[in-house]
Amino acid sequence: GRGVSAPAGLTLELRPGRVVALAGPSGAGKSTTAQLVLGLLPPDAGTVTIQLPGHAPVDLAGIAPESWWDQVSWVPQRPVILPGTLAANVAAGVDRARLDAAAALTGLDQVIAGLSEGWETHVGHGGVGLSVGQRQRLALTRALVADTALVVLDEPSAHLDAQSEQRVLDAVESMRAGGRTVLVVAHRRTLLSLADEIVLVHAEAHAEEPS
Repeated sequence: GRGVSAPAGLTLELRPGRVVALAGPSGAGKSTTAQLVLGLLPPDAGTVTIQLPGHAPVDLAGIAPESWWDQVSWVPQRPVILPGTLAANVAAGVDRARLDAAAALTGLDQVIAGLSEGWETHVGHGGVGLSVGQRQRLALTRALVADTALVVLDEPSAHLDAQSEQRVLDAVESMRAGGRTVLVVAHRRTLLSLADEIVLVHAEAHAEEPS
C-alpha cells in the first residue's frame, strides 16, 4: 500500500545449488521479492545483480529480459496454463519418459492416470478442467522438466493437502540434488525446514511528512 516499503532493507544472496526460503507475515513483500528476482518488477531502491564466477556483478536491469527468463522457472500461486494438451503445457517436444518421471515426483501422474486421453488431454485457458491443486502440480512438473538454473516457487503447497505437499518437498529436493537454485516463498513449516537458508522479509512504513 501507499506509504509502505515491502520488502524494506532486504539483503538476499542466492547461491547455486541451494534452497532459500522467504518467510514473514502477509504483506511483508515476499511475493514482490520473488518478482524482483524474476525481473518482472524494477526495485524502487537498491539493485538486483547477477554474478558469474570471476566476473563483476551485472545489474539485472541491464540484461535483456528474455535472456534472463530463459534461465528461470517460475511457479506462481496462479500458474499460467494455456489452451492445449497437458503435455504441451508442461514441455513441448520432451520425450514421454522424462515427462512421466517428473509427473511421478509431483503427483501429476495420478491425475493423468484418471484421464482417458492421458497426456493428450486438452485443458482450457487458465487450466479450465483442472482443480486448483492439479494446476499447481502441472506447473511444478513444468519447472522440474525445464533446464533452468533458478526455480522460483511462490507458496507452491498453498492449495495442497499434506500428502500432496510431500510431493512438492520431493520435487524441491530433486531440484537441489540436480544442482539447481530454488527460491521459495513459504509459510508452512515443512517447506521452511527443507531450506538451506531462511530469509525473513519485513515491510516498513514511511514516516509521515509534516503538513
